[in-house]
Amino acid sequence: MPLSNGQNGKPVSEGGNKMVVRRTQAMIGDSAIHPTRALIIAEASEIMKRNFVASFHIDDLLAATGLTRGAIYHHFKNVEEVIDSALAAIYVEGMNQNIELVKNVLGSAKTFEQFKDGVFKANEMYVNNDLLQVVRKLRAYAMASSATAGELAATIARAQQNLTDEYIAVISEAQKQGWTRSDIQPEALAVFIQAYSFGIIIDDVSENHLDKKAWSTIIESFFEKCVFKN
Repeated sequence: MPLSNGQNGKPVSEGGNKMVVRRTQAMIGDSAIHPTRALIIAEASEIMKRNFVASFHIDDLLAATGLTRGAIYHHFKNVEEVIDSALAAIYVEGMNQNIELVKNVLGSAKTFEQFKDGVFKANEMYVNNDLLQVVRKLRAYAMASSATAGELAATIARAQQNLTDEYIAVISEAQKQGWTRSDIQPEALAVFIQAYSFGIIIDDVSENHLDKKAWSTIIESFFEKCVFKN
């Protein structure tokens, strides 16, 4: 079954795009989304990751999807809605990746050493992963845009809460195991962890960049002195 008419009136085959569509449906948590809409969002997201929002152009989206303008505007009112939908998808994708990291690295820890090592490795990944730098900037843009876009704000709020809840669950279990201080409120620590991991964006956009090892060291020192149970 074709997704919809592509350029020159030719149908776009669903088979070649099934993986992209499924990934996007999972990314935004909506299996009922129309395949063509999912494809547009997925390709728009990839374009933004490469070129950022200011350089996003509908012609690039037409080339990436093989769709006509009519097909795109059948599913979206305007370019702004395409951008907001892509930003929401990128935001949710980032949150879901973080949730998987929390589950696999921290939630699976069986010993204190495994838990501590997981915390430190996660922080190093946040700092050193080049793709995460791009995603952080797009997340910041999405946050700013959500001030005037109610649907985008609601999507971001749900995704952010899901990640916070996952951190809370892991922190609460760590407290039960006696690995972290029991007098620290799990909700507060969950938000704090997200604040410093996302807050490195300040260095991302600075003229002069800090030494990445120095950043990791100060976070590790904080956990050793203020979070882990001595």
